[in-house]
Amino acid sequence: MERTRKEELGKVFPEEYQFNLSDFALFLAVMKNKGAYECTLSIILEEPEIKLEEVKVEEVILNQSGKRAIRLDAWAKDRKQRQFNMEMQNDSQGDHIPKRSRFYQGLLDTPILKSGKRTKYRELPSTIIIFITQEDVFHRDLAKYTFTEQCEEIQGFHLEDGTAKIFLNMTSKNGSKELISLLQYMKETTLENPNILVQDKRIIELDDIVKQVKEDEEWEAVQMTILEIGMERGIERGMGIALINMVCKKLKKGKTAELIADELEEEQAMIERIIEAAEDCGEYDSAKIYDQMNCADAQAGHHPAGR
Repeated sequence: MERTRKEELGKVFPEEYQFNLSDFALFLAVMKNKGAYECTLSIILEEPEIKLEEVKVEEVILNQSGKRAIRLDAWAKDRKQRQFNMEMQNDSQGDHIPKRSRFYQGLLDTPILKSGKRTKYRELPSTIIIFITQEDVFHRDLAKYTFTEQCEEIQGFHLEDGTAKIFLNMTSKNGSKELISLLQYMKETTLENPNILVQDKRIIELDDIVKQVKEDEEWEAVQMTILEIGMERGIERGMGIALINMVCKKLKKGKTAELIADELEEEQAMIERIIEAAEDCGEYDSAKIYDQMNCADAQAGHHPAGR
């Protein structure tokens, strides 16, 4: 007899398995709820009365040529017409987060600028990009880093172009008690989490919404998405490490990049990149080489597995 989806999920995720807001699929399922988004933004921006007019998850935005698209995790607009985009970025080492935020910032304005040639730039809404990571991207041990455009020559003189980029770090305890508690709740999504410093009413409301999502009939689909994302990442990493391992074995035998590429039926440029990464690592550790290549080249769209 064929196993039901529920039985399969029960086998992979035991009853005591802890699903967290840092899980991409659960994050999206919760943030499409306007109340959840408001609670989260209120703590991040320290604005108790923030009210949102519209919320969208997985919104696709094209550039002016219509060729390069991004899929925003959680977009919102408030009553002041400010735009927000919140990204749950678990793979902070495999990408250049500051440059990604720059790209997102520009594309958020694209639909507005495309509306007509007479668009007045003063009418551009304020936009705030928020990246939430499980690691400290800037290594300064802060829970929150806020960047705005300002003059290099005159300290405190801001451009006031209406943009801001906020990077949140789950590892640091340096920040407001409310923000630290929110980030720790995202990392381990239960009010019993001992790292939650204050039982803020907004976190309690957020927890209620999380529970509602888990009781919803769509919860099984959310779990399947979490499982599929994990499997895809595991398969991609496995394929990449396997290829690097074969290249390393042939390198040890003194074979050239050209010969290895021919034997493995891979592009020579890819083999040369693997060899260069192996030399930088100073050892034939396939997993270490993969991680280094992934970190250095993700922004350029390269993958060690040649995918």
